[in-house]
Order: sequence, then structure tokens, then C-alpha cells
Amino acid sequence: MRRMILVLLSVVMVIAMVSVAYADVKLPEPQKEGGDAIFALLEKRASGTRGDFPKGEISIEELSSILWAATGANRGGKGWTVPLAGGKEPYVKVYAVKRDGVFLYERKGHSLKEISNKNVFADITGDGFVRDAPVVLIFVTDTSNMGSMSGMNAGNALAHTAAGAMSQNAYLAADSLGISARYMVSMKTDAVKRELKLSGEDTPLCILPLGKR
Repeated sequence: MRRMILVLLSVVMVIAMVSVAYADVKLPEPQKEGGDAIFALLEKRASGTRGDFPKGEISIEELSSILWAATGANRGGKGWTVPLAGGKEPYVKVYAVKRDGVFLYERKGHSLKEISNKNVFADITGDGFVRDAPVVLIFVTDTSNMGSMSGMNAGNALAHTAAGAMSQNAYLAADSLGISARYMVSMKTDAVKRELKLSGEDTPLCILPLGKR
């Protein structure tokens, strides 16, 4: 009897470990008005410096606005905040790495889907200032939306172009909120793929650490 009870307890523990429920986050409405005009933002746009990159915390409202600017739906859900080839849905997705886990930005529902509840900052890069940033955005190809372009040189070029447009939008939105950003391509690619649980064909393109000034 005692052995049977121990076996049953072991089964219950295994089930509990396997069925981890991740906590998705519904983002507040992004800021779509106010702030500096576009030309004023372009005049002062700059990358945060490595030596004194700010470490101030970013609110969920600020992150909501930056993610929407990067790749959100606009025009009443009929379009996107960035140009895309062939009228496709965005073929680059954005992950937000925070202290409490890794999240995928869901554009249509404007929410964060939790991928992991681990702190993975030390795994994604060897740069100390990036590990100290409160949030790091990671831009990744979304082969499910690339269709026939997936795996082609043209598709790869289009993905990098889209990531550039998205990161620039994020830069400008961040700057209007008093947040510094720095575009980077150096990362531990294999670790990023593992921690973001990417499919075999999806590829990390760049990262964007963010910190409140």
C-alpha cells in the first residue's frame, strides 16, 4: 500500500511539473497621440551609449506603446505601423525579455504571450550593459507569415528590412517617452533560439535593449 501511495504521489508531481501554466499579459492601450512631433524626434534620435546605458524601469504602459509602434495594427486594424512587402502580415515577430520571463508580442490582440518565466538575460548576450537593461526586445523572422519567401535570399533581405523599420519605430517611440534604446546584432544566437523556443527556421535578427533615462 505504501509503495502504491508513493507511486501515485510521484505521478501527481510529474503532472504538476509538466502542466505549467504561463501567464499571458493583456497590454493597456498604446499611446497614439501627444509627445514630440516626428521631426523633433528625428533631430534628437540617438542610440544609448554602452558606458552609461540607463537602467530605469519601464512601465507596462510604456512597453505597450513601444511594441505597438514597432509592429502594431493601425488604421482601425486594416494595416500595420511598418511597411511590408506584398501586403503580407508582419513576417518579423518581436519578443520582450524581462526579469520575470520571455514574452511574444501578439499584434492582433495587443498582448504579451508568456513563453517562459525564466530570467534569461545572461543567456542572450555577453554584453554587460544589456544584461542590466530592464527590457530587451528581440526581433525574429516569422516564417509562418513569409509563405514562399521563406528560406529565399529575397525573403531574408525583406525580413532584415522589416526589422530595421520596426526597430526605428521603437527607437522613436521610446525616445518620446524618455527611454533609451540601442540597436544591436551581437547576441548568443543558439541560446536565444533555445530560450525563445523558436522553430528550426525562425532566425533572430537583432536586439534592442531599452532603459528609462
